[in-house]
Amino acid sequence: MSEIRIAVIGADQLDLDHRHALNALSDSGRIAVYALETDTLEDGREALQRAVDLNAIDAAIIAGRRANLAAWIAFALETGWPVYTPHPVTSTLEEMIEIRRSEQMHRPSILQFGLTSRHHESVTAARAKAESGEYGQLISMRGVCGIAGTEPGDSVMFGPAAQLVDIMQVFAGPFQDVTGFADLNRQVEPGGETNVLASLRTHSGVLANLHASATQWRPTFRLELGFERGYLWLEGLNGEEFSFGQEGLVYARTDGASAHHETIEQFELSNGIQVSLERFLARVADPSETSISTSQDAFDTLNTIQRILAADPIYAPVQERQVS
Repeated sequence: MSEIRIAVIGADQLDLDHRHALNALSDSGRIAVYALETDTLEDGREALQRAVDLNAIDAAIIAGRRANLAAWIAFALETGWPVYTPHPVTSTLEEMIEIRRSEQMHRPSILQFGLTSRHHESVTAARAKAESGEYGQLISMRGVCGIAGTEPGDSVMFGPAAQLVDIMQVFAGPFQDVTGFADLNRQVEPGGETNVLASLRTHSGVLANLHASATQWRPTFRLELGFERGYLWLEGLNGEEFSFGQEGLVYARTDGASAHHETIEQFELSNGIQVSLERFLARVADPSETSISTSQDAFDTLNTIQRILAADPIYAPVQERQVS
């Protein structure tokens, strides 16, 4: 398959970074894009059904609103299309369970979620250092994801902060204990939170703090990792969507005394989305290729987010959330 034909559903809501990556793939002849600028299944079903009848589509990218994600993914999987969504998570665990049920029913299927930040250069470099064993065991984490406001229908907690939660779990594994507080200025549906503070602990005793904010004037994406014999700090995230600033990795290892030797590395590329799309296209061409950013990854991230929100003593009874 020389050119992969992709239907981009909800193309008018595609973020800038994915748009530029897809344009580059199209210009190089890797893909042909069919843009559908609607994000409701009812409005787009007729046009896509014609594409199905003509065998004109090889895969789907579902970029419409998060609230419609489950219906679109189910339709695409039923059709037999490999599916990529830029969204890191769905709106609710119930929707994620519905999606995973569709995935199981239509195996072999390809479904990849947009947990792209884990593939950025700074994260990859930090993981290599952490996995080398030179820093000892991970002891603590402190994460901040802050932006200045969100558009209607968007969410800091279910958007960029979900990327940070995913990275935290990549380094530490799943969280066993979760406490959290959300601000009092909320919408009825989940995702309207403007500030969320959480404390978390893993089975192995790693402690973590998280602050997700939509009222932070200086966009911030930071994760501080404390180890037995040093520290790794990830600062910034290359990309155009949130202006988090250039990626950097600050690290130091103890030398057995009080002195530390601190090094700062900066990274130029914005390659997380590129890596994710490349791996998706590789799987479309050859389904035996290794899967990344699976529905299980998205479920684990969403489960942690929902547990944080459900831990709020005021918010949980109002929302009547059910978490696993």
